[in-house]
Amino acid sequence: MTDDRRAQWLSFGAAWLGWVLDAFDFTVFLLVMPQIAQEFGVTITTTASSITLTLLVRLLGSFVAGWASDRYGRRLPLMVSIVWFAVFDGLIAVAPSFTWVLVLRTLFGFGMGAEWTAGATLAMENWPKASRGLASGLLQGGWAVGYLVAGVVAGALVPRFGWRSMFVAAALPALLAFPIRALVPESREWVAQHLGPKAPARLGAAAVRTIGWASVVLAFGFAGYFSLTNFLPTLLLKELHFTQGQVAGPVAVFNVGMLCGTAGCGLLATRVSPTRAIGWFVVWAPLAAMLLVGWAGPGWLWPGAFLAGAFAGGPAGVTPLWLATLFAPGLRARGTGLTYHLAAFAAAFTPFAMAAVAESGQGFARTMVGACALAAWLQVLVLLVSERSAPVEAQT
Repeated sequence: MTDDRRAQWLSFGAAWLGWVLDAFDFTVFLLVMPQIAQEFGVTITTTASSITLTLLVRLLGSFVAGWASDRYGRRLPLMVSIVWFAVFDGLIAVAPSFTWVLVLRTLFGFGMGAEWTAGATLAMENWPKASRGLASGLLQGGWAVGYLVAGVVAGALVPRFGWRSMFVAAALPALLAFPIRALVPESREWVAQHLGPKAPARLGAAAVRTIGWASVVLAFGFAGYFSLTNFLPTLLLKELHFTQGQVAGPVAVFNVGMLCGTAGCGLLATRVSPTRAIGWFVVWAPLAAMLLVGWAGPGWLWPGAFLAGAFAGGPAGVTPLWLATLFAPGLRARGTGLTYHLAAFAAAFTPFAMAAVAESGQGFARTMVGACALAAWLQVLVLLVSERSAPVEAQT
């Protein structure tokens, strides 16, 4: 293997594994949310407020990591962010009250936002342009792998050791910083423009317009994905009467579907425009959601889990590729990071609002399908209206 090829795989592997572990640490909370609510005597709606706070603080982490990545390189912020989110999520294992859970998960969100910003930029810049579509899909598919692993680990640990054991496991990703420091090279595109630390290029009016337009597109995608994943374990436990051990099965199938969907959508984006690839996938998500929640009968829940993962999660596979094309290297980390996390910020209230609606008497199944349909079809509408007036993509 040549040095260039080795550098490409090491960079991609570091970003992919960081995103896998980021997903693991985020989704362990979703898997034990009912147990946390029960132990601390709070409602699911109150517990879901932690998800909202986590997603809100991601924006701040993204901004800081984007600035640092454009100034000092992509590798250092990636290492720091992984240690950060692992430590603060791991401390939840000893949280004495729900207030501490809120504080620690909020701090976790800062590192979560920073990791994607640095990692996705590093991976896309070091990967050959001709195959960045597939690489983009595989990178985002790492989230599905992390969620899948979290579901399996929860099924093994929680019945025997309780919900706190999941957050002990969540501290382990901090160890990844050592091989990143020793093995992973800096972004070649960043090095080509920075012979030493320099002030990053300013975000001009054109970049701000691009960030605003792309954020709206992604915000609906986040909302649709959150509408299914954040409450799938709760639906299975509370309304479909699964045991904790049984929850791992549908969660795993959902994430296998997402893994296939991200790769497929990323590959499709190399043949049609990234925005069209998003629209062609997400339009089917609400129909798959109806199967996922059991409306067509218990036998359809499993294929529904796969299809919902593919259609609701698959469009995420386009994101690193698409955003990397929208911004020049000197402001790419900030542009991609801000766009991604402004979208997450806008969708951050989805979990809290959905929990409130579900607990008001609508139930989780109806709320999940309704929210997924609203988000997915609004995203398609925005894509149709804005495609002709979208900003011209930057050369990479």
